[in-house]
Amino acid sequence: MLWSLARKGGRARALTGPDLEPTRLSWSPDGSQVAVCGYQGGGFHVWTMEPDGSRLRQVTSGPWDDRGVAWSPDGTRIAFASERGGDPVAGSSYTIWTVDVRTGELRQLTDGTGVEDYDPAWYPDGSRLVFVRAGTAGGRTLASVPAAGGSVAVVRTVDAGVLVGPAVSADGRVAYVHVGDAVPPANAAFSTLMVDGEPVTEGEDVSPLPPSWGTDGALFYVADGQLRVRPPGRSAAKSAPERIPFTAAMDVPRAVHPRKDHDFDSTAAKPVRGIHLPVLSPDGGSVAFAALNALWVLPIGRRPRRLVQSNASGYVQMPSWAPDGRSLLYSYEGGTDGNGLISVHRHWLDGDRDEVVATGGRLNAALSPDGTRLACQDSTGNLLVKDLTTGTEKTLATPLGANGLPSRPTWSPDGRYIAFCDRNRLNQRFREGYNLIRVVDTSTGKWTAHQPSPHASLADRGNAGPVWAPDGSAMAFIMESALWVLPVHADGTPAGEPQRLTDEAADHPSWSGDSRTLLYGASGTLKLINRDGTQPRVVPVPLDYRRRLPSPSDVTRVHAGRLWDGTGDTVREDVDIVIRANRITSVEPHRSRVPSGEKLIDASTSTVIPGLWDAHTHPWQYTYGGRQSSLMLAYGITTNASLGGFAHEAVRIRESVQAGRMAGPRLFATGELIDGSRVAYSMGRAHRTHEGVRRSLKRAEALDYDFVKTYVRAPARTMREAARTAHEKLGVLSGSHLLSPGSSVGQDLTTHLEATQRSEYGRAYSPTGHSYQDVLETYRGGDFKIVITPFTALSLIGADPSLAEDPRVTTLMPPWDTALVTTYADTPPTPAAYQAIAQEMAVYQRIIDEGGMLALGTDAPLTPIGLHVHLGLRALHSNGLSAAQALRTATVVPARMFGVADDLGTVEPGKLADLTAVDGNPFDDFDDLVRTTWAMREGTLYRRDDLVEAFTTPAPHPTAHPTDWLDVSRQLRREPCCSRHAFHV
Repeated sequence: MLWSLARKGGRARALTGPDLEPTRLSWSPDGSQVAVCGYQGGGFHVWTMEPDGSRLRQVTSGPWDDRGVAWSPDGTRIAFASERGGDPVAGSSYTIWTVDVRTGELRQLTDGTGVEDYDPAWYPDGSRLVFVRAGTAGGRTLASVPAAGGSVAVVRTVDAGVLVGPAVSADGRVAYVHVGDAVPPANAAFSTLMVDGEPVTEGEDVSPLPPSWGTDGALFYVADGQLRVRPPGRSAAKSAPERIPFTAAMDVPRAVHPRKDHDFDSTAAKPVRGIHLPVLSPDGGSVAFAALNALWVLPIGRRPRRLVQSNASGYVQMPSWAPDGRSLLYSYEGGTDGNGLISVHRHWLDGDRDEVVATGGRLNAALSPDGTRLACQDSTGNLLVKDLTTGTEKTLATPLGANGLPSRPTWSPDGRYIAFCDRNRLNQRFREGYNLIRVVDTSTGKWTAHQPSPHASLADRGNAGPVWAPDGSAMAFIMESALWVLPVHADGTPAGEPQRLTDEAADHPSWSGDSRTLLYGASGTLKLINRDGTQPRVVPVPLDYRRRLPSPSDVTRVHAGRLWDGTGDTVREDVDIVIRANRITSVEPHRSRVPSGEKLIDASTSTVIPGLWDAHTHPWQYTYGGRQSSLMLAYGITTNASLGGFAHEAVRIRESVQAGRMAGPRLFATGELIDGSRVAYSMGRAHRTHEGVRRSLKRAEALDYDFVKTYVRAPARTMREAARTAHEKLGVLSGSHLLSPGSSVGQDLTTHLEATQRSEYGRAYSPTGHSYQDVLETYRGGDFKIVITPFTALSLIGADPSLAEDPRVTTLMPPWDTALVTTYADTPPTPAAYQAIAQEMAVYQRIIDEGGMLALGTDAPLTPIGLHVHLGLRALHSNGLSAAQALRTATVVPARMFGVADDLGTVEPGKLADLTAVDGNPFDDFDDLVRTTWAMREGTLYRRDDLVEAFTTPAPHPTAHPTDWLDVSRQLRREPCCSRHAFHV
């Protein structure tokens, strides 16, 4: 929001609401107007208004972002940085532009070839502008350009860090902010206000905002969470800054809504909604799909037949028909290479024979039309083609972008081309781009990329298409959460405009062999529709499941040597926890004799605690298979909350775990990240229309989400609608990365303290790692909540290298995560690393002290699954929280946050039997906590050693798929959401 404040300070007055999201304001020379960059409507543009907030006017428009405004000294033009002039497929760097405020005429001043130009500011005579120019190392150059465009001159460069927000005084001095990471010997990040290359501040945490020169030469800036002024004159650096005190108040909506009833005790039959990756057979008579951790074939009009049932530790997925319809491909752990990675299997329907056709972590398989070649992906999303006759395999294409796999490949009818959905990156300042149709020539490896319409994205990169029609004339895909068909030429280039076939939410399109009919998923059901959009009809799927619970007659007695029940700070010794079926009936002193008919679990040398939570995960079973769920159990986690994943997969996992078909913690499920017109992650759902958002939210209702998350580019209107759906339709929480406007539009929480933002900087965390009063005020009292993801804690692996020797790391983790943990174990934390941890934990401590509701998450598998919960707890404990306080962030608090405190979070009579046993006493030595020996979810016991044993395989042959697994880990984690990406400089 934009505020107005008297020069002497006092009470600030709000000029705008949250929807505009104004940043980088600039006064007109006569003071009659203010220019800002605003995000209202889902894109950044130049806006003007009068100083009282009236007469708001949008000056620029279109699909390109315009940022960082600066009003010219003569008042006729506004300079800004823009992506204009680029290509939505090939990309577009930021360059400097001006707009005439009288006529709207636009002029480009720099060409930006290979660089990013931004943060323009005018020299006082209006003849030139200074701006930041960023190369591959970031914005290390101040440059200038004539006001009419022309040759660019270098003003100043730095060797380290980046430069932000130049501002020019009336006498031509250039102020800016210099920001840098921790480097020896200082071992601390810095953010310093500079004037003409000389520091003006020392020891102040200067915000990455353009400073402002007063008419008298005073320099206004923000530091340490305060408005400050440096006096005029070149000796300003020697003077103490003046502080401008102010207060500001705003009304913040807080929803009171009924909480969802999770019905944890019901064993009634429920219809399966997690129908995952359905695909229509070539003859149009059957559908293959995954559900309840099994592969099924449904003859249309009959009951489905189970072809392959995974064991509880495995994960069967990605069915694909052979062109002749006689066999199905699917992906599953195991194969012939001995490394337990996902392999492509072929199941012959005639005789139910099964064979392995590709190993080494192979996903999304598709046979060529003649059946001789196999297209698939490896674990990093590289497109591979394997000749099934010779066995040779070659890499045909690598992903354009990061943040998840491209979509499943689809063949042209002649077998020459393969198409799939990939994401570009429009520029190097911001990671987002468009989900494109990418077509690769299998004979040359050359490729082209296309949008279905200008500046439009396919919905996501899970299974939203494209899918090539067998007759080659069209591709089907999901866009704006609806089913579309695009006419194409033989080489996959568009041959016309796309046609929308549905107005309801759609997923998983596939064609019949005659190209006359399409199958699609419709929010937990299946439908067929004619190619021209006529005659939509439901395909019944008569399949249900029941929650598998211990029998009501089953009584289990857990003898705990020590028990922390979560209700206080004390540990009780030598107690029995009595469980009937799935709930605790009593907690009592230990009995030396076990009553008849009861089963004893001896934890007499262990500490028992409530089952742990990971309150921020993403189901990436499509890459990790069953390892992800098993790892969480093996580290004592009995509940995990998905804060973003593919919707039907998340529901499938939730149902599979409930039905006892999959070993894993309880999953609170959500769907894709509800995003704007551009996306980053493959699980991001792109929307540029309100109709698309409406479809996605209706889909969320139908699939019964447990959380609704919006992402970086979703505008305030979408965030507000998502929160309303979460509260009024589902009875659950809604959140995002954005403290603001999230807290102003009815959302309930942030999913990190700071992560990727759409603005140039975050509002919760400074570049040097500090938060201030406004952040604490937002979280105070717990009405607006926070799930933390302490990434700095990763370095603590190096403080305890034995963590890398644990079988859960060496055997249960996939090899790329084993390599990552081993690398961290070889590197002791530096003083700078410890300082970064301490700073982050200090913010969390202050939020807790203010009564904030703070739960621990990890963002796994962006961090090592399961292990990172323990690293986060160690970081909290070693920086001031007691053992009980730290544990509450992963037990009691998330249960309260997600509205299930009556059932989870503590060990008390009446609660669900969710327990974790620890070999040792974390209340004497907190590092013991990681030594979990078993976890119990709803009365069902999972022993760590059994979970590890399920993935113990013979050592792979040394020449089988030689892979640099650390490089695979880096590829999977490129461009993460939280590695200073909240600060785009």
